[in-house]
Amino acid sequence: MELTYFNIQKFCIHDGPGIRTAVFLKGCPLDCLWCHNPESKSCVPEIMFYKHKCSSCGRCLEFCPARTITDKGELIYDRSKCELCGKCTEKCYNTANSLCGKTDDLDFILKEVKKDVPFYKTSGGGMTVSGGEPAMQSKAVIELVRMAKEEGIESVIETSGFGEREFFMSLHELGATFFFDIKGIDREKHKINTGVYTDVIHKNLDALIAVGAKIVLRLPMIPGKNDSEEDLVLLRDFIAERKDGIMYAEIMPYHELGRDKNTAVGRDVYDPIPAGKEFAPKWRELLSESGVEIRVSGE
Repeated sequence: MELTYFNIQKFCIHDGPGIRTAVFLKGCPLDCLWCHNPESKSCVPEIMFYKHKCSSCGRCLEFCPARTITDKGELIYDRSKCELCGKCTEKCYNTANSLCGKTDDLDFILKEVKKDVPFYKTSGGGMTVSGGEPAMQSKAVIELVRMAKEEGIESVIETSGFGEREFFMSLHELGATFFFDIKGIDREKHKINTGVYTDVIHKNLDALIAVGAKIVLRLPMIPGKNDSEEDLVLLRDFIAERKDGIMYAEIMPYHELGRDKNTAVGRDVYDPIPAGKEFAPKWRELLSESGVEIRVSGE
């Protein structure tokens, strides 16, 4: 069994308790306007082209049918003609090109995760499966978590909550902790902001609460998108209704680290959004009225 992923990141400290190894998977059914991991959207490997790094040296033209240079000396990359051979990443002097995504079997991935077992034991850490959306590769993720458990490695699943119910129930039975995103409560606004309605997400969350799953709510807060007074009151009340089934909630202030990556994968860049850190005290003050401990990422 295999997984397609774009990074295995060591020594993570913000993706669950202790020191962790995070496996970032390819594929996501949501289309969030503010996506900070746009390279996770596609289920298959893709070329990331950082145009501002390109010197138009022309080395890639020797073998790449997707690239041309204009009369003004500007290199143009046509993704529709790309064969994903990856040669451009080898020939580029300026690291303007990178191949994002690869597929490996679960034994290889678990071997990478197991390299840091001593750190997990001393810090209370483990493996985090993130994305993208892990539910997009559900069978392989369940098997990876099962294999990790046999090695004594605890798992956290970072999820949008958009997936089949059986996926979440199976992971709960394996003892996984869920870092569960809530990106808004208003059904129609959630569709505009993320491309999907809230129904499946909220039902999966409630099903996990009903069976006593370990749940941390993650709250991506995006200025001007999901943080109006009305949005915050709806979110506060939503959390309060579920407070007995939630370990804590963590505000994730918007940051701009995804903007260059959006351009690099050929995705339209959203309208500028102000960084969210300065708004975090206001968000936390109101959401704390839910009766659940409210943390802010990075603090």
